[in-house]
Amino acid sequence: MNTPAQIDNASSSETLGLRDLFAAHALSALISSPKLAGVPRADADGMAKQAFDYANAMMAARGR
Repeated sequence: MNTPAQIDNASSSETLGLRDLFAAHALSALISSPKLAGVPRADADGMAKQAFDYANAMMAARGR
């Protein structure tokens, strides 16, 4: 069985990096979070950007 950070029988160049893993989790949370009243939900591109913004912040917090 593959690890969560690998896709099928992907080569090592296709293995998700830590930043990508953080972004995937952040995107999952952004998609599943309920919409706040009066606050428009971001479109797919906006959510993807927000996910990587969160991932970059998590990487910075790790000291990388």
